Formats: sequence, structure tokens, C-alpha cells
Amino acid sequence: MSSYLGKDWVVVATKGHIKDLPPKSYGVDFSNSFEPEYEWLKGKKNLFQLIQTKAKRSSAIYIASDPDREGEIIAKHCFDELKKLKKPMYRLRLKEITKEELSLQLQKKMGLDWQSIESQIARRVVDRIFGFEVSPDLWRKLKIPTLSAGRVQSTVLHWICEREKEIQNFSKETYYQIKLIGTFLNQKIELKYQSKDKLKLEDTNQVLKEIQILPEPSRLKELVLSHIKIKKINRNPPKAFSTASLLESSFRSLKFDSKKTMRIAQSLFEGKKLQSGETVGLITYMRTDSTRVSDSKRELGVNFLKKHYPTLLLEGNRKNQKQKKFSQDAHEAVVPIDPNLRPDLIKSYLTADEWKLYQLIWERFLVSLMKPEIGQEVIYEFPIGNHLFLHSFEDISDFGFKNFYGINEKREKKNLLGKVGDSFFYETHSIEEKETEPPTRYTQGKLIQKMEDTGVGRPSTYATILETLLKRKYIVEYQKNIGPSALGMKVDDYLFLNFGEMIGESFTKDLETKLDQITEKKESREQLVSSFYHQLQIILKSPRKMNVGSIQKNPNQSEDKKQKKSNSNQRPSGINHRNIEINPEPTKSKVSLNTGSNQTCPKCLEGFVKTKLGKNGKTIYFCSRYPHCDYITYDK
Repeated sequence: MSSYLGKDWVVVATKGHIKDLPPKSYGVDFSNSFEPEYEWLKGKKNLFQLIQTKAKRSSAIYIASDPDREGEIIAKHCFDELKKLKKPMYRLRLKEITKEELSLQLQKKMGLDWQSIESQIARRVVDRIFGFEVSPDLWRKLKIPTLSAGRVQSTVLHWICEREKEIQNFSKETYYQIKLIGTFLNQKIELKYQSKDKLKLEDTNQVLKEIQILPEPSRLKELVLSHIKIKKINRNPPKAFSTASLLESSFRSLKFDSKKTMRIAQSLFEGKKLQSGETVGLITYMRTDSTRVSDSKRELGVNFLKKHYPTLLLEGNRKNQKQKKFSQDAHEAVVPIDPNLRPDLIKSYLTADEWKLYQLIWERFLVSLMKPEIGQEVIYEFPIGNHLFLHSFEDISDFGFKNFYGINEKREKKNLLGKVGDSFFYETHSIEEKETEPPTRYTQGKLIQKMEDTGVGRPSTYATILETLLKRKYIVEYQKNIGPSALGMKVDDYLFLNFGEMIGESFTKDLETKLDQITEKKESREQLVSSFYHQLQIILKSPRKMNVGSIQKNPNQSEDKKQKKSNSNQRPSGINHRNIEINPEPTKSKVSLNTGSNQTCPKCLEGFVKTKLGKNGKTIYFCSRYPHCDYITYDK
């Protein structure tokens, strides 16, 4: 930025937040409208003294922290410390770091956005109250003093745990697909049998008998085309990146986790020194839930495509698609500042990872402005008796945006210009055995996409939510797949049983909406925090519930140990005696996925089948009595 401003300016960095709530004490003044009590972060007071020294020699001060709530609270803390200098102070909100944007923002001479500050304070105080009230409750009830509970993290943890339970409770079902192989218009094709229900083996035999394939020799000679269905294909290109879709695509395509992606994106946003010697910002602000592209950026993209890819450009503007229900749409999508800065031209000025991410953003932006894929799906129907066989294929007339990637679509061109009455000549058949598939575990990208879709969390918090869950060892990750640890399952069982109404998806996204309303002056910070606190207190004063199903009998436990365990679980006074306490496992330095199931071990008939996430990302099933029982099996 200093290269844009000239020698009369001095640019210094706070390197993020300078103050926050104290790590070990509550830091909230309950007698004074839940006011936060901030303190200096480690090392930041000395850093800021250097900033103050330079500010004393300045005629005016501009604070250019990120243009979101977190940036606004950083700006406020800087204002609080610098106002004693009695110098003119202004707030810069740069959505991109370019000369034009910087010049525009300098002219505006804006002040602080107090409503955004109020919203950020409300979020921080609510999260502090939840953590400081619920975490001790976890310690007492689960008897693990290192546990910690976060408001939004608990919602995401519940998603992961619920998916794991779905996988545990899933029962594979075998079914069969009948195919007829033969010729149609002198081309070899397959017809697939259509059925509302999945076919069992005996069903397939009955079908084959009724269409006269069985018993041998077959009396089926031909089927006649009776109906042709045509469905139009109009596949629009993907929209420009929001934070969530950027993180998802980066994880899927580049194998970058969310933390790494945001770190690299921050570097591209702040700018890189290019051939001119100037530091040039390469992308717009990367924390956004919007896919909207500004008119000026769209014009740059259209002009670039007219010059380099004229046949791929969409004629006229695509209709503006509605933003997602929970989108704030405060910033435009994550796009390159200038598409003429092609990835191949600036590759030598970027690290390998920066180049990969920039190329991903650059390509996605241009593709979003291109023509759709156009064609039709053709479905031929061949009835025989009460049974129906289909043959379908796609006839693509224009691959549109897909041509940009240089992908030669190797789909076999089906010149099957069939008409009603044409015959399919039967030659042979096949019966394909299939199995229903269990739900798949989340990946980082899919979880972040779900956060955006449901309004849980915000772009500035997506990456830190997963990072926190991993750090607390509530979840484990192998080869993209994320599953809960035994500790995570235990914590989620307790939290959702007792605090479900406060960490449920509905409550969490409603709170996000209210935080947005504070920004819009439609909600009071004090009222929101007060309401949240009193709701939480009602729950904390109510009797605790424990998951009975999480307690399993150990068939090898001696009577003496049972008695000792029983004595150690005496309820303290004040606790409802109908509640059941869990005797938890001791905290381990390495937590693996190890969760309970109601299925009896098929080998020893005494233990329970448990699961864990293997290092290959697949599920391992084993007996709860291991090593006394060596039953073990794996997903295929």
C-alpha cells in the first residue's frame, strides 16, 4: 500500500487484533450492560507504542483494517488508543488494494461503523458467556477438566456426530439391475430396466420369465421403441467464489485446508510485488458470502473474454441470481482485481501455492461470465408387457464454458436418430449386483458449504471453527474425511441433550440473523446478550440429563470393580437423582474415532460393534471387547 501513497505517508501494521477479552477471567461486566473488558494481547502493547510514536509526527491518521466486523473492532481499539493525540482520524475500508480503490476511500474520510462494532461485541460476549458457563458444566459432569465448549463449534460438531451415527446405523441392502444388450439402428446399446422399487434376486428371475428370456432358449427377439422423451439441457457455469465455495473448491482441487487457503488468499489480497516494483493487490476481499460481481469487474472480465475467448462469452448479461437466504451480501465475490494479470504472466512473482490459488480464482471468475452448456437429454422407452426398459443419452450442441478448460469431451456421439416404431434387436442380458451406499462423511469443504447454506457462522469464522474442533480433538481427519473422536461423541451427546436448544441449527442461524440486525440498527446489543444469558441460566439451573445409551456393560469387569465404580458415581447434593452420571475414559493424548453402536458383536455375541475412521478414510468395525474378542472388518 505504501507504494501507492508516496513518500509523505507512513504505513505500519498492527498484525491483527491488538486487544481481546482476557483468556483466563470472564472479562464481561454484568453490572454494566454486559460491557466487555478488553486487555492487550501478548506483545501488542509494545508494538502499538511504536505505532503511536510515528502517529505523533503525523498530521492525520487513517486506519485500514479489514472491511468487516473483525476489522471494525480492530479499528475501534486503535481509535481508543490514538484519540489522545488529538489528530484527525479516519477509517478506510478497502475491498481491494488498488490505487483507484485507495484514492476513492481516502476522499470519503469515513469514521467508525458503530453498528458493526456493536454487532462484533455482541458476538464476542455471547461466545464468551457460552464458553465460560458451559465449559465448567462439562468439566463437572464428564469429569474431564480440559474440556471446552464453543457455541457455533458445538453446532458443527453435532452435524459431524449425527452423520457418524447415520453411518453406524446404516444397513447395506443388495439389489439388482437388469440390462438388455443388443443393437438399435445398427449400433450396440444397452437398455436398463426401470422399477419403482429395488429389485431382489427373485424379482429379476420373475421379470426375465415374464419377458420370455427365461427359460432358455430365449423367445425374446426384439423390443419396439414406443415413446421418445426429450429434456433440454442448459447448464450454467458456476458462479464466482464466495468464501465458502472458495474453501470448498480449494480443498477439493488443491488439497489446501481452510486455514491454508485463507492465509494464501490474505496474501493475494494484500498484494505481491510484480515486475513494475509496485506491490499490487491481486484479488478482492476474501471474506464474503456473496457471489455478486460488481459492474466494473464484470466489464473487465467481459473485455478480457472478447479479446481472448470471444466464442465463449455469453451474449448479454445473465440474469442476476438471488443470493442465498442467509447471505449478508456486504462484499462482492472473490474475484481477480484485473483479469489481464493472467496466472502465467505473474507466476514467477508468486509462490507455488499462491499461484495455484490465484489461478483457481482467476479461472472461476472468467468461467462465471461464459456461455452455458446447451443440449438435450434423449430418453427412448421400450415397453414389453408390464415392464419398461430405457436407453438415454445426452446430445450436447455447445459445451459452452466447459471448452475453456481445454477438456475434449470424450462422450461418444450418439447419432441415434430413432423414431417411434424402430426396433431394438435383443442379443443377451446381464444382471448387475449392487449395494446401497452409506452416507459419506463430511470434508472440510462440505462442512463450510453447509455453514454458508444454513447461515451458521460467517465467512470470517468458517476456517477457525474447524481449526478449533481439531485442536480440541473433538474431531479427527484422515484423507479428507472428518469424523468425531470418542471424546467428541461424548461431548456432543451431553451438550445436545442439555443445551440442544442453544446449539441447534435453528437457534444458531437465528442468532446470526439478530447479529446482522444489530448492524442494521434493528436490534439492541444489550437486549440480545441479556436474552441469551437468561436463556442459558434457565438451562444451567435445570436438572442435568445424561445419555443412558452411552453406558455399556463390560462383561470382563469384576464385581469389586463394579462396586468401586458405583461408589465413585455418588451424586453430589443438589443433582436430581434420576439423572445418570457418565464415568468417562481418561483423557488421552491421541484421540481416535471410537463410537458406540447397538449392534451385538456377531463373533462373541457379548460385546458391541464399534467403529473408527481408518487412516485410508474408510470405516473399521470392531468389537467393544477387543482385545478379548478379535472381530474386525472393513468397508469395501
